Amino acid sequence: REKVARWMIANGYATGHGEKITDLLEELKWQIDERIAIEREACARACDKLGDEYADANSADCAFAIRERGAL
Repeated sequence: REKVARWMIANGYATGHGEKITDLLEELKWQIDERIAIEREACARACDKLGDEYADANSADCAFAIRERGAL
């Protein structure tokens, strides 16, 4: 448990209040999933911006596909 907690802290993850290793791993999974969702939305917004700047319909399709991937 301590080794996992040290790794999480060293890599910028919070350990929460978990007393068991399963608690730590659940907290880590939640945080990773949250970071993935944030990055996915940032990518979709980049596609949206390109579509706005260049009137490119493919960019809208790209943004939609990225957001749909997150809904799975």
